[in-house]
Amino acid sequence: MKYIGLIVAWLLFGLLHSLLAGGRFKQLVHSRMKSGYRFYRIIYSFFATISLIAVLWYHFSINTILLWNNSVAEKTAAIILSIPAIIVIAISIKKYFLDLSGINVFIKSYPVQNQQLELTGLRKYVRHPLYFGTLLFVWCFFVWKPSLSNLISSICITLYTRVGVYFEERKLVKEFGDEYKSYIKKVPMLVPGLG
Repeated sequence: MKYIGLIVAWLLFGLLHSLLAGGRFKQLVHSRMKSGYRFYRIIYSFFATISLIAVLWYHFSINTILLWNNSVAEKTAAIILSIPAIIVIAISIKKYFLDLSGINVFIKSYPVQNQQLELTGLRKYVRHPLYFGTLLFVWCFFVWKPSLSNLISSICITLYTRVGVYFEERKLVKEFGDEYKSYIKKVPMLVPGLG
């Protein structure tokens, strides 16, 4: 039952996250909030953070079973591979934190960003570096501690990320057109170097 609860928790997190980030919902909120809509991103980020903390709290509160006793080599590989994952996540957060979190609304001198397709930095190697880093870290954590709850969470996060990327890419194709379609042909979606 506790594992079904974990799946349901991730499912609810994903559904709410997607609903609140979706274009239609944001248009509805914009029509209601008017000029206050500029605060929507920070409200959304706060809600997303609190709901993620709740799911992770439930995940780590489960008395779970180990699927196998991993070796020192497996633990070492997981730790070594988690280092680039953490670096990619840190670079992505540092670069986009003010915009993604919504905190930029409180910084008067913060420049308004023109929506341009960015093809530099990590995006030369993978279209969604933050997602790549997150997935690499999640699976490294599973290999480091191969419990059933970690496997379930890793699968749920992977599936949700893949679905989220699908919708995000559709939005980016609408926004940037042929430029983004050309980018898709040159740069892999989630795994650098993977076709």
